[in-house]
Amino acid sequence: MKEIKPIKTKADHRVALKEIEALMAARPGTPEGDRLDVLATLVEAWEKKHYPLSSAKIRYTDEPLGKFRVVPDFLPAPEDLVFREEGVKVTLALSKRSVEFFKREAAKHNTQYQRMIRRLLDAYAEHHAQARNSRTSKARLRRAG
Repeated sequence: MKEIKPIKTKADHRVALKEIEALMAARPGTPEGDRLDVLATLVEAWEKKHYPLSSAKIRYTDEPLGKFRVVPDFLPAPEDLVFREEGVKVTLALSKRSVEFFKREAAKHNTQYQRMIRRLLDAYAEHHAQARNSRTSKARLRRAG
């Protein structure tokens, strides 16, 4: 393996992202998994410096909420997130708290935490796609009727 170097340019950043993509399936605790962790840390630091999030202050007010509705809990339990499915690799910065939660749950169920996160996102997307399709079908029926 080649030496890990600091990310100083956009080209270095692209190279690091490409290597991270190739290492996404690496198991934690292996040399490849350790390399992935180090590269992800370097990329995160570089992106934080070059693409900072907006520092706009949030202003809270004591205004009435208006009409709202309660959304039923549709998210699966952690143990339901351990299924395998073909995927597309992406680079994504998540909160440390969330990643630690998924790592703990994955260890309990002898799976990879990345798979659990993917399954959670799949369930979310499927739920909202079904809701959208349902609304579209109802609208077509109204127009046809």
